[in-house]
Amino acid sequence: LDRMRHALADRSRDGAADLRARLAAGLALGPLADPRLERRDGPYGPYIVPPVATLHGGEHLLGDDAPIRFGEQVWTDHQPRHKVRLAPYSIGRFMLTNAEWACFMAAGGYDEGRWWETAVARRWRLGEGTEAAAHANVRNWLAIIRANPGMPAEELARGRWSAEIHERWLRRLAMTPTEFEAHLEASFPGQRKSEPQFWRDARFNNPTQPVIGISWHEARAYCAWLRAQTGRPFRLLTEAEWEAAARGPNGRRFAYGDAPDRWRANTMETHLRQVAPIGIFPGGDTPEGLADMAGNVYSWTSTAWGADPETSAFPYPYAADDGREDADTAPDVQRIIRGGSWYDDHPTSLAYARNNAYASDRRRMSGVGLRLACG
Repeated sequence: LDRMRHALADRSRDGAADLRARLAAGLALGPLADPRLERRDGPYGPYIVPPVATLHGGEHLLGDDAPIRFGEQVWTDHQPRHKVRLAPYSIGRFMLTNAEWACFMAAGGYDEGRWWETAVARRWRLGEGTEAAAHANVRNWLAIIRANPGMPAEELARGRWSAEIHERWLRRLAMTPTEFEAHLEASFPGQRKSEPQFWRDARFNNPTQPVIGISWHEARAYCAWLRAQTGRPFRLLTEAEWEAAARGPNGRRFAYGDAPDRWRANTMETHLRQVAPIGIFPGGDTPEGLADMAGNVYSWTSTAWGADPETSAFPYPYAADDGREDADTAPDVQRIIRGGSWYDDHPTSLAYARNNAYASDRRRMSGVGLRLACG
C-alpha cells in the first residue's frame, strides 16, 4: 500500500505523463492518504503538517504599470509597479487539502470558540452574518439598477434575465428600505455552518483536492487551530507575500513564467472544468517548488480590499500599516484573493492580478481555498 501511495504521488507529478493520467493518479491517491502530507497527533487530535518552502526576505516587486484586460473589463488596481521589503517567511508548497480540513472538523473546530479570534468571526461561527456576502451583493446590484433604471428591461430583452429574475428586481425596486432589509433577511437567513460549502459534493471532496467553499473567517480559524496543534506560527499570507512568492526575484508575470500556458495551470483555457488534485501541473511549479500558484483555486489572503466590490479602499502601492491588514473589520469588508481558478480565464492568474471576495462568502466559492504562511 505504501508503494502504491508513492507511485500514485509520483505519477501525478510526472510531467511526461498525459494530464488525464496525472489527474486519475491524483484522484486515486486521495482515499489512500497522500504520503507528501505528514500526519501527526497534537493536543487537539490528529493533524497534518503541510510541506513548506522558505522564502528569503528583502525587496520584492509588486504590481505593474500596464492595465489588465479581462473580457470587457479593464483592471487597474494593481498599478503602479513598485517594491516592498518583506521579512523571510515560509509558504505552503500546496494549497490546503480536504484531507487536512477533515482533521480540523474531526477535532471540533467549528464548535470550539477559541479558534475564532475576532468579534465578527465569533458571531459568524454562531450563525450570525453568515449571509452578509449575499446581502451586500444584492444591495450593490440594487444601487447599480437604481442608477440605471432601464437595466431590468434591457437585461430581459437580451435574454440575460428570466421573467422571474426581472419580476424579482421590480419588486425590490418598489420596496421601502425597511421592506428591502426584511426581504434580504427572509431570502438569505443566517445559519450556523459546520463544514465547507461543497463538502458533500463529489466533484470537490476528494482528499487530495484543495478545500474550497470556506469563508475568510473559517480560513483564519484553521490557522489558529494549526498554531495550537504545532506550536508554529501558521497564518494567512498577506497579498504582498503571496505576490512575491508567485513572481520570484525576477518579477515573473505568471508563477511559471512570462507567457500564459494552459498546460502549466488549471484555468478555463485548459478545459479541465474541475478542481484538480494538488500538484498535477508540475510544469507550473515555481523554482522554489510551489505548486498551483496560478489557476486551480484562489487563495485567501489576510489583506483587506474594502466594502465597495468595484473600487478597492486599499489600492497599490502596498502599505502594511494603512489598515489593510487589520483583522477585526466590518462584516461587509472584502478580502483579497489571489491566483486565479479553474473557472476563470488566464488573466486572473497573473501573479500581480488582485481579486476580491466578501469575508463571509461561501456560496460562490467553488474556486477559493487556502495556502498557508508560517513565520
